[in-house]
Amino acid sequence: MERKRLLYLISADARVSPFDINMAYDAGFDAVIPYALMDAADVPGLVQDIMFSRGAKGARFSSLFFSSAGVAVAEAMLKAARKTLFPPFQLGLMVDPKGGYTTAAALLARAATLCRERGMGEIGRLRVLVAAGTGGVGRAAAAMAAQDGARVVLTSRSAAAASAAAQELESLFGARVEPSAAPGETELAALAAQSDVILATGAAGVPLLTRRTIEALKGPKVLADVNAVPPHGLEGVKPQDGGTEIHPGIFALGAMAVGDLKFKVESSLLKDLLQAEAAPVIDSQAARRRASEILEPK
Repeated sequence: MERKRLLYLISADARVSPFDINMAYDAGFDAVIPYALMDAADVPGLVQDIMFSRGAKGARFSSLFFSSAGVAVAEAMLKAARKTLFPPFQLGLMVDPKGGYTTAAALLARAATLCRERGMGEIGRLRVLVAAGTGGVGRAAAAMAAQDGARVVLTSRSAAAASAAAQELESLFGARVEPSAAPGETELAALAAQSDVILATGAAGVPLLTRRTIEALKGPKVLADVNAVPPHGLEGVKPQDGGTEIHPGIFALGAMAVGDLKFKVESSLLKDLLQAEAAPVIDSQAARRRASEILEPK
């Protein structure tokens, strides 16, 4: 009997993203089973039901994808699954909180490549500002940049929210980032002036820096905006910008340029989850590595 390749998409959110469901089917899974409103405490029982029902030889034909929007929640689910598994049972595991890891990995890879191309050096030696960084993409991007060695500042309108995000990143990933309150454009502009790379990771349709503020910055600087919904986070940065010099010394990356790589990263990792002989554990660092491999193959 031919074994079906099954993916269980697990989320604490009320709705499991159709984006991930569609991508999983396109990667080749025979069926994708979404579970919403789950908690980390629910994961051990679910893992046991999956692996025991398929047997030691059949367990590898099943995988779990943790997609909760909250980074800490998704990581707790992954930890619970890893703790539950034992030989000879193998299940593939992947975590990507609402697409935050694959998006952040694409964002950092594109920014790092552009920095090198423009003679700014390695991103690990630069100052990175993650503007409006308390969402999933912002937290992931801040952690990845810090793990690369960059000096990272993460902002929020609220000092308490920025500090809470920074503490979570150090607890989860050992990544040290500096929290900073930026309640308005004046404060954010001052931080941008001190930074080499500015990553706008705020909510869709929320402006962060005006064109006038951006044109007052002294380059070289790389500006990237993951917001594809107008008005954009960085005025003058177009979604299709892939390194465009929008002002002397100011180089822009838009949401579509980042999104195209994000799509390739997630698709590639889902195929690993499906096809790898040994059950993989695909986490934020796996996404970061894959983005670089795709963008700059050796």
